[in-house]
Amino acid sequence: MSEPRRPDPAPAAAPPPPPYFPYWVPPEEDEIDLLDLVAVLRRRWRRIALVTVLGTGLAVAYALLATPMYRAQAVIAPPQEKTQSGVSSALAAFGGFGAEIAGSLGISLGTTDANRLEAILKSHRLIDRVVKKHDLLPVLFHDDWDPAAKKWLVEDPDDIPNVWDAEKLLEDLYRVKNDAKAGVLRVSFEWEDPEMAERMLRYFLNELALVVQEDELKRIEANRRFAEEQLKKATDPVIVAKLQALLSEQVEKAMMAQNVEQFAYEAIDPPAVSDEKVKPKRALIGALGLTVSLFFGVFLAFFAEWIDNAKARAREKEAAG
Repeated sequence: MSEPRRPDPAPAAAPPPPPYFPYWVPPEEDEIDLLDLVAVLRRRWRRIALVTVLGTGLAVAYALLATPMYRAQAVIAPPQEKTQSGVSSALAAFGGFGAEIAGSLGISLGTTDANRLEAILKSHRLIDRVVKKHDLLPVLFHDDWDPAAKKWLVEDPDDIPNVWDAEKLLEDLYRVKNDAKAGVLRVSFEWEDPEMAERMLRYFLNELALVVQEDELKRIEANRRFAEEQLKKATDPVIVAKLQALLSEQVEKAMMAQNVEQFAYEAIDPPAVSDEKVKPKRALIGALGLTVSLFFGVFLAFFAEWIDNAKARAREKEAAG
């Protein structure tokens, strides 16, 4: 007889689960409850209200005590380009040689584009001329000037304002904006006195016209001398005729440049000042002061709550130890 079959051994028991969770569970003390936040605000509402009132009060006080500023504005455009004489168009027939002559002699009728006007208005050259011509240092730095004694109130001579100091100050007062889409320049000047703001703006625009006129007259004179020298060397009757016509054109340009008001730029809107103050914007300052101080008060409330909780945990650890 065959031996009885032995029963199969019992399968091994499954290993016990690990004594930890396969994922991280944050401790309960780090959980943020919205009700706890509301409770913190309710406990410390007096501090929040105090900070908000103080901050808003300071903002309103600044808005009321700040020196009002008025803005004078003007809109100018480059002079309209006029039709050139037949000499300029005739030079195109000479191809590259004609273009070279035109470029050397400056065939353009002296018109100035908006980019060049903007560059001149912002240049140190123009600011230096305006400040020195109208003696504006005592006006711009009136807090350091004694009008009765007509002397500066600074002890160190190195602290006396100069043109470079004036240029730095004018960065916040004198602005030039190039509106490329409309093809115009918007020039503005801000000052405490509206009449003085308009006068300052006129100083810059008048000096701009003089600078453009002077530069153009120098260019015309240089072109005239160059044309005369080339005329002495030329032998071709056609070239001689063209150079003589170019000399006549330079004379015409010089005559046009004498009309400084129409030559440098076209005044779309002459300098004018509004009766409304541009600074300070009291409503905006008040609203901003209220918002910033409120958020700062809430921040201080939560920070103080965090400090108190940290101290309480430290005391519990010391008691347990």
